[in-house]
Amino acid sequence: MEACVYCGLTLSDWKEKGKIGCSHCVRFLGEEYTKFIPLQAAEDWKPLPEFTSASLWEEWETISLSERLEKIDSYRLPFTYRFRVARNPRNSIYPKQSGKTNRFLREFLESSSASWEEDRTPSQKNTRIPDFGDRFPWNSGTLLAGDEDHIRWEYVTDSLLELNSILESDFLRKFWVRDRFDFLEGIGFVNSCPTNSGHGDKLSVSIPAKLAETGDLSGFRLPTDWGFYREELKERLVFFRKNFGQNRKNSFFNLVSYLALLVISGKDGTKASLPHNPF
Repeated sequence: MEACVYCGLTLSDWKEKGKIGCSHCVRFLGEEYTKFIPLQAAEDWKPLPEFTSASLWEEWETISLSERLEKIDSYRLPFTYRFRVARNPRNSIYPKQSGKTNRFLREFLESSSASWEEDRTPSQKNTRIPDFGDRFPWNSGTLLAGDEDHIRWEYVTDSLLELNSILESDFLRKFWVRDRFDFLEGIGFVNSCPTNSGHGDKLSVSIPAKLAETGDLSGFRLPTDWGFYREELKERLVFFRKNFGQNRKNSFFNLVSYLALLVISGKDGTKASLPHNPF
């Protein structure tokens, strides 16, 4: 087979762009697609004994998750957290705009009309329901229709307690309906870019690059074996995990807790006062 019979993607298209046009491409490409889906470790990540300040980790493990998150929040560290969901409508060609995708978006929003109405300002309540390609507030976060994937919802906060509350909210269940979004057994939710597939979710923590430059994160080794990666932005460092699943939530919180531990111990227990910048 030289191309996907459903959307027409060719092998050369895939090699050039690294993105597919529909879920049927996965059968056409096989391992060429699936080998790029991030793996999930069997266990939650914890700092190794040879890590800097790893000996202090034992104290963190004696308190509950909520207590640990509250303690980290109390230090008001210049950390920013982002959670993102990426999905494609079932049997769609992506990220192509069509009457079908606009209709899907409207039905998706209208099926959660209470949430949709609550997030709209008085001036927005008389406007149309957004179309494909729009970016708009929804459920305390932002919904983007378009880009690599048809539906992307993201939530940004500087509070771990707020982030945990979002991850446990009933609202997220609407993104896990398999007969609504492209889903293949053995893979999970299928997206244009394979690194967004599987669970289709992404968790990130953004910190000032100055923290690493001044040695507060000295000795830290990014745990890539657990699916974490590092991205350098202007004056910021971002540690993120794609293909995030709820069963690996503690891995992310352990990583953030360890980063916070390095910063807190590096400042002799005083509160950080570096400027706070979002993603």
